[in-house]
Amino acid sequence: MSSPVPAAAEHSADVRDDALYEQYLRACDMTYRGTVDMFVLKAAYELGLFSHLAGEPQSVEALATATGSRLNRLVKFTDMLVEMELLTRDAEGRLALTPFARQFFLPPNPANENLTMEPFVRYAVTIMERYHLHLAKVIRGEMDFTALTPWPPRTREDSAFYEEIHRSNNHFVRNLLVEEADLEGVTHLLDVGGGNGDIAIALAKRFPSIERITLVNLPSALEIVRDNVAAHGLSDRIVPVALDMYRDPYPACDAVLFARILYPFNAQVCAMLLGKAQAALPSGGRVIVADMLLRDERGLANYDYLAHFLTSVGVDPAMMTFKRQDEYFDVFGQLGFVDARKVARHGHVLYQARKG
Repeated sequence: MSSPVPAAAEHSADVRDDALYEQYLRACDMTYRGTVDMFVLKAAYELGLFSHLAGEPQSVEALATATGSRLNRLVKFTDMLVEMELLTRDAEGRLALTPFARQFFLPPNPANENLTMEPFVRYAVTIMERYHLHLAKVIRGEMDFTALTPWPPRTREDSAFYEEIHRSNNHFVRNLLVEEADLEGVTHLLDVGGGNGDIAIALAKRFPSIERITLVNLPSALEIVRDNVAAHGLSDRIVPVALDMYRDPYPACDAVLFARILYPFNAQVCAMLLGKAQAALPSGGRVIVADMLLRDERGLANYDYLAHFLTSVGVDPAMMTFKRQDEYFDVFGQLGFVDARKVARHGHVLYQARKG
């Protein structure tokens, strides 16, 4: 007769299997989930399913007619979307978008324009065929990354492409700034690389002491900013200017903001840009840096960051880099900033300091 396995050995085997199972699930995510998620979204977007379901629930037969699909194949595809919690099916069998799908996969609208994936899905649908599917060739140097729209953008339409993508996920960084930025008593804020003005608008409403926000952007984006701030009645307080943030001196101000601008740069580039901010500030003037975290406060990888980094693989020289986030404290000290502090929330981190 064989001897029974000791209880301690059984427990040890269970622990090993639990750890191995966690690794297996991660491997499945990398192998299967990325493929299923992205290609299902790609097909749903190309079929126009989310837009067709933006209103009332519809039968799968009506959707097949609207999208020019084979009914039996669309039935199987929508079954997948139900399992993925993108669609629901009512008692009559009609399909509708889940709240999750409405938030993240409908075209930008007042309810979701600062937190939606739809603009990036549209972008990824094309760029994956041109770039992501050929990464080995890219790494060998046989292909380069080529943006869909010229960079730097030359026209308003070019800038609108980039500003829509950047606007679509600024909800959390905007809220972090509104709740934690040290801007009480500031009268003139310089917003370097301020996008379409959404963050400046939120800060102007939160801090009535700010009389002027000078927003730095490219020439092709200035009209986009002007239209946005005018719609909020803030044209007298938010003024967009064309300025080369790398070469031109910054105008004198009480505070300088870099919101999701410095995160891809190494400490040397950050020190150069923060040095320009330091030169524009009076004693006691404030500098604020809001960055995406490579890993959030739960230790989860930030795939927004990684998606941006992946495009830089195909560009020489590569501008993006991974850096130790707390290097900002070293840079602040080198430049004579004092009272440095940070707060992290929802995948973003806010650094603040004052000029000594």
